[in-house]
Amino acid sequence: MNTQLSRCGHVPRAARLIRMTRMTRMTRIARMARFAFATIPGQVAAVACTLVMTGCANPDFEPKKPLILNFPSGQAPLTGLDQYKIAAARRIAEVNAREITPGNPQPMLRSVVSLEYWVDRNGNVTGVALYRSNDDHEAERIAIASLRRASPLPAPSRALVDSSGRVRAVETWLFNNDGRFQLRSVAAPQIDGQ
Repeated sequence: MNTQLSRCGHVPRAARLIRMTRMTRMTRIARMARFAFATIPGQVAAVACTLVMTGCANPDFEPKKPLILNFPSGQAPLTGLDQYKIAAARRIAEVNAREITPGNPQPMLRSVVSLEYWVDRNGNVTGVALYRSNDDHEAERIAIASLRRASPLPAPSRALVDSSGRVRAVETWLFNNDGRFQLRSVAAPQIDGQ
C-alpha cells in the first residue's frame, strides 16, 4: 500500500486506520507482550492485558447451560425402526399366542435367539438369518417358524424402506424352560432371581 507522507511528515490518518484494522487482535496482543516482557512488572502487566483482552471479547458471555431432555426415566425416545419392531413383535405374539410366555420371563432363560430379518414394502418377510444364539437348535427352529407364521407383518413406513425396497430388523426371542418365549421388543421385565 502506498502511504504518502503529509506536508508535516505524518502518515495520513486514514492510512493509519486502514493499517490498524488489518492488524489482527492476536498481532496486537503479541506486540504488547513483547514490549511488556522487558521487566517483571511488565510481564505481570502483559498477562493482565492478555487476560483482559481475551476475557472481554464478548461482554455478554454466559456459560452454556446443560441441555436437559425430558425423557421418561430410563427410556430414550423410540426411532422409527424401534416403533416398527414393536408393531412387528406384537403381530408375531398375536399369531403365536399359544407359544408366548404369560407374565414375566424366568430369571435364568433357557435360550436367547436373535434373528435378523428383512421385510418388503408390503410387510412380507423376505429373508431370515440367525443373528445370535446359544446353539439351542429347537429354540432356533421355533423362533424362525414363529416369524414365518406371522408374515405378513405390518407394512413399514416409506421412510424405513431402503433402496432395495426392504427393511432390515433384528428381534430377540427369550425362551423359558418350557419352550415358550417372549419377544424382547415387547417383553415384560424378567423376574428377580432371588
